Amino acid sequence: MSRENKQWLNRQILVGFTEQNGRPWWFDEGLQAQESTTYSGPVPRQDVLDQVFNWDAEKLPISVNNPDGTQTTIANKVAIVHGGTGHVFKIAEKGYVIHQYRDWLLSRVSDILDNDELHIGSAGLLRRGAGAFVTIERPENVTSRSGMELRPRLLAASSHDSKIATTYKMVSTVVVCDNTLDMALSEAGHAYRARHTPNSLARLNDIRETLEIFIAGTEGILHFVDSLADISLTENQWEQIVERIVSIPDNALPRVRARLENKQKVLNDLWAHDPRCTPWRGSALGAFQTLNTYRIHLSGSSKIDSNTSEKRFDRNMGNIISSRALKFDRDVLAVINTIAKNQTTR
Repeated sequence: MSRENKQWLNRQILVGFTEQNGRPWWFDEGLQAQESTTYSGPVPRQDVLDQVFNWDAEKLPISVNNPDGTQTTIANKVAIVHGGTGHVFKIAEKGYVIHQYRDWLLSRVSDILDNDELHIGSAGLLRRGAGAFVTIERPENVTSRSGMELRPRLLAASSHDSKIATTYKMVSTVVVCDNTLDMALSEAGHAYRARHTPNSLARLNDIRETLEIFIAGTEGILHFVDSLADISLTENQWEQIVERIVSIPDNALPRVRARLENKQKVLNDLWAHDPRCTPWRGSALGAFQTLNTYRIHLSGSSKIDSNTSEKRFDRNMGNIISSRALKFDRDVLAVINTIAKNQTTR
């Protein structure tokens, strides 16, 4: 990974509860700023304000230079810019409503931060400030009956380039591998999204409802995990899942066939040997965990040792916020459940 990308992650992403969950994969003490970005306990709210959300986005008029030396302001268009650096995030309609990170990601969840059991688990900037997130967590992780340790979190995120709407949703991270599950998988999840329009200011009750559901508990995701663990899979069924997920056409070109065969091999190695997956081998949970681990950690440019580590973090977080990850997981679950119900071997 490039030093520049790694330095950004080490200085713009604050991570708490490292004593029980470990430091993030990008941590490098030599690249830390004067103020530490990792904490054995929760992330202090003031540190988020001082180190990450210490600037505002601004709306600026857009003008063009005329041949006669005068300027003409473009009607109904504004530039959304970083108030500190002037970097342009987006050209927007004049009615675009800026969701300042400190207001929408901290102040709007301040009520639940008064709860002694809930704290800031992480916070940071995405895409050089174009996006941002905060997670709210309980200090203690939860463990399913099947032995999977989970860290339930409320994820609050927003952007200044409209790539993601302001979002509040429940997710849960598998501690052993840092895979993140959308709690909507359990059919008990809830999410609220607000676009950058004047109407977004009028629906605060929806945000409160999302926060209250998070406080209520995490039984749904535990039941989801254990229900998958209770479904047995044979080695033959696992092979069918891999062949369905990574299908190789009969007429595939040699280089395409080689690439897909290698992907199948990597999946089989994860299933059989990787400690992030092997505890649940022989079950639908093991298959789901294997495919999820590949998507998050090994697919495409997401490899930890690539030169696109910052993009990897941004991409994975963006997939969670936008629910692209949820769609992938649901598609994978549909394949697993179909094959698990078919007890006929080939």
